[in-house]
This record gives sequence, structure tokens and C-alpha cells, in this order.
Amino acid sequence: MMSTSSTRNRLLEGALEQFNRHGFAKTAMADIAEAAGISRTSLYKHFSNKEDVFKALSERMNARVYNDVMAAFAAENGWEDRLSSVINARVGWVYELLHASEFGRELINEKNRICGGVILAANDRFHALVAELIAGRVGDEGQAEQLASVLIQSVNGILEHAETGDEAQVRVTLLVDLFCRGIGRE
Repeated sequence: MMSTSSTRNRLLEGALEQFNRHGFAKTAMADIAEAAGISRTSLYKHFSNKEDVFKALSERMNARVYNDVMAAFAAENGWEDRLSSVINARVGWVYELLHASEFGRELINEKNRICGGVILAANDRFHALVAELIAGRVGDEGQAEQLASVLIQSVNGILEHAETGDEAQVRVTLLVDLFCRGIGRE
């Protein structure tokens, strides 16, 4: 017999596969169960509805992103490399989702709708890390807060309008490079 953790992981993997293949709106609980090789009855023992499945999948993704961001933040690189790595670790899932499926934009919108409060808290933690990195360079915490806001809002604007993950990644990289050059001037 499979452990609860193993069953849950299979369900989440099946859900991700189905959401990428059909989008959120067109994926049914039966599709998720079938993709995971588990009965619908078993699926409903773990999740009461599709939004609960999606929320659990988002929580798993958020944990991975958080770990990646913290590893990038703790790296022993120059501040420009650290800032670039932190930004890319935070938004890399967007690149992946836009690249993995024609439903990437829909899935991002559903994540924002279903997990709004969790996303706001994660955004606040991310902003604090970016401001801390910038403050180490400019020496003024108030200015660092403002610069972090401008950078993050600019990155979010790029992500909002990018059609593909490659396009988003190229533009974010260019923005961070330009930003670092501007901060680097005396």
C-alpha cells in the first residue's frame, strides 16, 4: 500500500500534467485521478475540489521557490550576481510555466486568484530581501526600499506582458543588468 505522502505526490504530479495539458478551467478531478493512476474516491480523500489540488500544488511550488531564493541570497557572489540570482529564482517558475504550456498565463492568473494572501506574504518577504541586497550597495535603507519597489514592479510588468518564458527571461535579465549598472555608478 502506498503512503499518504506518496499518493499525494502522485496526485500533485498528475494535476500538474493535466493543468499544463488542458488548463485549469478544462481539467476535471477525474482527469487528475486518472493521470495519477488513482481512483477518484482516493483523490477526494486527499482534496475536496480542484482548487484545493491547485492550492497544494502552488504551496509546493512556493516552497521550492523560497528555497531557491534563499540559496541565491546566501551565495558568496558579488551583489550584482546575487541580485540577479535572487530575481531569477523568484520568477523562474513563471518562465517555466509560460514555456511548458499554452495555458501558462491562465495558470498564473489562477494561482493569483486562488492563493492571493499567500502570494502577498511571499512578495513582502521577497521585497525585503531585494531591499537588503540593494541597501548593502547604496548604504541608504530608505533609498534601497524605493529602488527595490521600482525593480520589482518593473519585473512584474515584464512578466505580466511576456508571451513566452524565453521572452520574459531575456527582458528580466536585461532589466536587472541595466539596474545594476545604474546603481554601480558613483
